[in-house]
Amino acid sequence: MAANEYQFDEQWFIPGYGPRQVYEVLYNATILPEWWSGVYLEAIPLRAYERPIVGAKVRARARGFLPYTLSFELEALTLEHSRLVEVKATGDFNGIWRAELVRENGGTRVLISWRVTVHKPIIRYLSPLLKPLFAWNHCWTTPRGERGLLRYLDNLHQRPSLSTSRLSMAL
Repeated sequence: MAANEYQFDEQWFIPGYGPRQVYEVLYNATILPEWWSGVYLEAIPLRAYERPIVGAKVRARARGFLPYTLSFELEALTLEHSRLVEVKATGDFNGIWRAELVRENGGTRVLISWRVTVHKPIIRYLSPLLKPLFAWNHCWTTPRGERGLLRYLDNLHQRPSLSTSRLSMAL
């Protein structure tokens, strides 16, 4: 694997929500800044669609803890209702993000696979030395996505915000 290639395999657990409810949020890239706030700074649709479809694209900007942003486009590759969301990213990095949804213990397990090659110059050139730091920066974003998704679902379904306590108990 080249120094500027990254591979992340992660799992989220979203208690109290089935795969259908989780899918309804994950498949719509335009709302990423609403639930993954502080990480996704914008997600602008490149064409208007009534509902997300395969081929739909958004232009996105995101950040981690480190002081840089990444700009990229996301294109929906696979949208299997209540089961699978797969998107292709191109721009400061190229790769595939895949989320498989599995019903588990009164909630949904989200199995995430993220394979990217980073082209942003600062990361590409410094990856041979700082790859662990850049990987940590990505890992800093992950729990924010998991917590944000649960909080977003709680708000959407008008449930008391027990996200933090539910998440803590699940860990």
